[in-house]
Amino acid sequence: MVFSALKSRFFLLLMLLGLSFAGPLHAQTFSDADRTAIRGVIQAQMDAFARDDAPAAFGFATTALQTQFGSPSRFLALVREAYAPVYRPGSVWFGALKSADGTPVQMVHLTDSKGASVLAIYFMERQKDGGWRIAGCRLLQDPGLDS
Repeated sequence: MVFSALKSRFFLLLMLLGLSFAGPLHAQTFSDADRTAIRGVIQAQMDAFARDDAPAAFGFATTALQTQFGSPSRFLALVREAYAPVYRPGSVWFGALKSADGTPVQMVHLTDSKGASVLAIYFMERQKDGGWRIAGCRLLQDPGLDS
């Protein structure tokens, strides 16, 4: 019952994120350092998922997402349930880094356990210390590797 309520809140959050980032994606110039750091954060979170290291994976989320989920164990439970391709990808390929209304958006092409292609759209947020954290992720059927 608690998981169902958590899942409902998460999908509401995703819907709100989707609406707030619904603007067109634009090519934007990002520094090589930012590009490397953003990809590093996403990969590090995936590595934490692979180890079932909930606290580490949770640590790559923004404070707003951490507040929404409340605990690393709830976060990991939801990712396992609703984000299986991110939790246990068959393959990972980093695509374009774009901007949606000023928010950096990293495209990540994944395959799930059955080999189906999935596009993970990661919304990133720069922190006060200059580092990056994941502000949200949306999964779509992968339209192809050119996105």
